[in-house]
Amino acid sequence: MFVRCLYSTEQTKTKCLKINAVQQKLMQQFLLKKGDFSKFVNTAIKDSDFVAPVEGSREKQNTRPFFREISSADEIYLGRKSYYTVKGFFFRENEKIFGFNGNKIINPESELKDTIYFGLRRCDLNGIYHQDIVFLDENEDPFYKARRDASLLIGYHCREGDDYCFCNSMELVDFFDLMFYDKGENYAVETGSEKGNSFVKKYSKFFTKADNAVSDEDRKTVNRKKLNTADIKDDYDNDDWKKGSDICVSCGACNFLCMNCHCFDFEDDVEFDLKAGSRIRKPASCQLRSFTRVAGNHVFRNERNARFKHRIYHQLQYFRERHNVQFCTGCGRCIEGCPVRIDWVEIINEMKK
Repeated sequence: MFVRCLYSTEQTKTKCLKINAVQQKLMQQFLLKKGDFSKFVNTAIKDSDFVAPVEGSREKQNTRPFFREISSADEIYLGRKSYYTVKGFFFRENEKIFGFNGNKIINPESELKDTIYFGLRRCDLNGIYHQDIVFLDENEDPFYKARRDASLLIGYHCREGDDYCFCNSMELVDFFDLMFYDKGENYAVETGSEKGNSFVKKYSKFFTKADNAVSDEDRKTVNRKKLNTADIKDDYDNDDWKKGSDICVSCGACNFLCMNCHCFDFEDDVEFDLKAGSRIRKPASCQLRSFTRVAGNHVFRNERNARFKHRIYHQLQYFRERHNVQFCTGCGRCIEGCPVRIDWVEIINEMKK
């Protein structure tokens, strides 16, 4: 997978540039005629599961775009970025880790299939990159790894973000197997991995080699919103945080909609006679008071202001200090989905004036 250098130290930068020099040789560019797009997708659907953004409908009580497995290219919606992320396909909401019956441990059965994920925006792809750091690089999670190994990531470039996007403020990298760019009558397609090149080779009748199909201008995205600085290390005690925390209702929608948030908890579901049961992994929210409750009923972040700041500091400060990567991808879903529309970007911008 191609990742452009983003490391700040000279040692890691040198190492990353060497890796990029090798990876760039893998990158190829092609054109796919829009007139062939449906046929291409419907052909690929015959070989793999195909997940793509679809438009919400009032009949299904979901009016916002979301990702789901599709059976036809006609279902794909690319009008704007999906309101709901693709996170749930890799990090399941209720993951059965194991079961037991008496003294016998029962491992969950795998129903895994090769899956193409199409229409991922750059913010989504960077979110998967961050999930990889957590669930593959730091401590390998076998459930997550199996799904990632079976996945092919195809991005769709945003020419212009919506009212909530500030991705240009967040040092996003290129991370994809293939990336599609809208070029009028064609899609320009860039490969970013050996898996991507193999995919194009498999469906070569739809692709035409075009070495200069994607320019630096094509890779740009226009944002109307901007985070002036992500450096908040000296602002923890600033009273302006209360502009957000005083109206926060601690619902956890920001965690749910964020592609990066990955905290989880375990619950043991045990039969009444204690002879059988299972352990379930469920997503957790740092905005809930119960998140940091420990034995003795001590709560480390009892105050809502502390919980509110913790999430923002994890997005902008803590993850970067640990991994040299900016965690937040600037998708703005946490702002769009907040029921009281807390705009923490504007809070920080005003804090810095």
